[in-house]
Amino acid sequence: MTYSLRALYAARQESPGPVWYYIGKVGEWRNLFFYYWLIQGGGHNVLVDTGVPFSKPEDFDLLNKSHQYVDQRCAHPPDKVTQPPEALAKVGLKVEDIDTVLITSMSSYATGNLEMFLNAEIYMSKNGWDNIVGGDAMGIYETRVFFPKKTMEYLLGPGKDKIHLVENEMEILPGLTLWWCGAHHRGSMGVFVATEKGKVGFADSVFVFENIDEKRPIGCLESLSEWNSAYEKLMGADIVIPIHEERLFERHPDGLIAQ
Repeated sequence: MTYSLRALYAARQESPGPVWYYIGKVGEWRNLFFYYWLIQGGGHNVLVDTGVPFSKPEDFDLLNKSHQYVDQRCAHPPDKVTQPPEALAKVGLKVEDIDTVLITSMSSYATGNLEMFLNAEIYMSKNGWDNIVGGDAMGIYETRVFFPKKTMEYLLGPGKDKIHLVENEMEILPGLTLWWCGAHHRGSMGVFVATEKGKVGFADSVFVFENIDEKRPIGCLESLSEWNSAYEKLMGADIVIPIHEERLFERHPDGLIAQ
């Protein structure tokens, strides 16, 4: 089975070079973009990542503060956020049309609206989930930086039977695979999706084109060895997409990766 893949804009954040480029680009800044990745085929509407918790002001502020330990500019501007209903409406969908949600990063910039998707089965990292519910092993963040309060209440309450934890790799649907990449966070995942253009891969461990083209790790990472392993695995795809690249629409107009 093959699928279409489209990136839908969610949010942006200014970020210094050493965050997205390992030991380099000091003094250089650029926007990192955050996307909803829409995968469609075989009667399924799959959404990868559910955006920042903009509708929850306290949690949105907490997310921004967790990034501003780097610099005060490292925040998601409120006027640059597109929430899930608005993003999906642009392609003729509603949140209730999404039957499957995949999470590539256990951070509230990717999990911030999970409770909106009441009809969706949810797939995410077992390593990340165990790290969070057991108390962040890194000892850096509180739980609400990973999952907003209302989101966690949904996951531990009415949504608990919707959760599927992926340890290493799982074929979610024929031709659609979610796999653990680590490197950036304990909950970082990669996606492979079969399209008419071939296998497309993207992962939470590759932010911008330079990470791919120069085999240069991201700077914000917990494990360099995991990054190298994830990079080699990603390179097995026919097309590799950086997950936070602001220039993505230049190479892929309207965010359409594959029809």
